[in-house]
Amino acid sequence: MNNKLKVIFICIMMMIPFLLFSQNNIASKKMVFWGDSASFLETQTAHMLDLIDKTLTDTPPQLSYSLIRKLALYNFDAIVHEKKYDCSKALHAYICLRMNAVISDLSKPLRSGTKIYKVYNDGFIIRTKSVTIAIDLCGRRGSFIPDSLMRPIADKCDALFISHNHDDHADENVISMFKEKNKPIYAPSEVLPSDNYIRHIYPDKMYSGQLSLKNGKIQIRIFPGHQDNLLNNIYVITFPEGFTVAHLGDQYGNGDMPVLKDIYKRIPFVDALIVDCWISNMKEIIEDFNPKIVVTAHENEMGHSIDHRELFWLTYQKMEKINKPFLIMGWGEWYLYRK
Repeated sequence: MNNKLKVIFICIMMMIPFLLFSQNNIASKKMVFWGDSASFLETQTAHMLDLIDKTLTDTPPQLSYSLIRKLALYNFDAIVHEKKYDCSKALHAYICLRMNAVISDLSKPLRSGTKIYKVYNDGFIIRTKSVTIAIDLCGRRGSFIPDSLMRPIADKCDALFISHNHDDHADENVISMFKEKNKPIYAPSEVLPSDNYIRHIYPDKMYSGQLSLKNGKIQIRIFPGHQDNLLNNIYVITFPEGFTVAHLGDQYGNGDMPVLKDIYKRIPFVDALIVDCWISNMKEIIEDFNPKIVVTAHENEMGHSIDHRELFWLTYQKMEKINKPFLIMGWGEWYLYRK
């Protein structure tokens, strides 16, 4: 054997242990989840939620169509419609990411326009340069959104409005946070009726008043509504900058429709209508308020059974038939509205 062949032979012999090790290492990586389906699914969910978070961060809410956002929210549906993930580390890590994003953005100055934050479920924050209010802000008493994250969110708000007495809208921990800072709270009479701090209002036809806050006054109009037999306040709030938002809570009662008929003729121009995605008369209620944009709410309320965790894909199907600009937002997202 000549010297050149000897060198080639020696190199091949030296590489054999490395090749065997590499093959064994690859095989061990392939087998890491074999026989452990639970770990496999948990890890897969963590990767999916991380990708959903990145997608929503890179492609924020917009009025124009976005296939990327649609795909991300559809994938989120698939995850949270498996109840086994409700208490998973992956889902709660995702919640922390989204809430920290809200906290960070609330800490930045807002010089113009109005920001509409969808925190969770039907909980929204509406923010202008002068005033920030919360409506149905809820973390399910710290069990879903930790109080350590909810508190800095509540601290940025000047007032709290509660639509009705369900614990995915009226959160006693959040109420306590506002009371501690001596901030006003509005709610119908069924929400903690013995609590004299809360301003309990449920009007016969319409309540109209002003609320003076630290940096400006807001005009408040409250209309009587229902979720079945439960009192449900419909809030129409106008900010010092002229922005008007209507929040329907869990309005679900055809008997209230005459009161709301052509409501746009009796109130200021509505910039944004926040409406629960499962409302029975979506087209009619949008026509009655005639808003500039529609914002959907109540998708994937985690306290509900699977059949009543309203799906983003179902919301898309409904809203794509509506002739009005709309926003479909996930948890911890926001949109900057400009007139």
